[in-house]
Amino acid sequence: MRPIVDILKIIEVTGHSVTCVFSNGEYRSIDLSKLLDQWKPGKDDLTAELYDVEKVGKVVVENGTLTWPAITMDVKLLDEIVTVALDIDPMVLYENSVIDKNHDSAYTLGRQLKQARISAGLTQEALANRVGTSKSYISKIESSKSDIGYKTLRKIVEVGLGKRLEIVD
Repeated sequence: MRPIVDILKIIEVTGHSVTCVFSNGEYRSIDLSKLLDQWKPGKDDLTAELYDVEKVGKVVVENGTLTWPAITMDVKLLDEIVTVALDIDPMVLYENSVIDKNHDSAYTLGRQLKQARISAGLTQEALANRVGTSKSYISKIESSKSDIGYKTLRKIVEVGLGKRLEIVD
């Protein structure tokens, strides 16, 4: 079963690339030009308007997905004509995106812990011994292949590295 993910926030839009935070906590980038190349929309297809970079930049998050309020079409529902904005299913966006290593906290945290460990002159094994875990777990954290809880992070930083953990904005 696939996890259900929604988009929570747009971080930046650069050309045809939209970087977002998904509800699973991942920061991911979607290259809409690649998506359009896959779909090959005809000129009458609403998604074809996303070839226009200016229109891409007018994206908003609405109902957990990317929506373009300026790109609309009229749809007949029962006996009523309703105008709807272009949106793309968030699972389609998720499956066609890549982790943004510059924004994703798991990647930045892993890199920061590795740098701190190296600066402290410790091997992964030495750090693991100090905090009562395995070298392989330290490796997974540093390479962003494992999540880390606050208590474990605090133990690694304060006990293992001899630093003080502070969360700042």
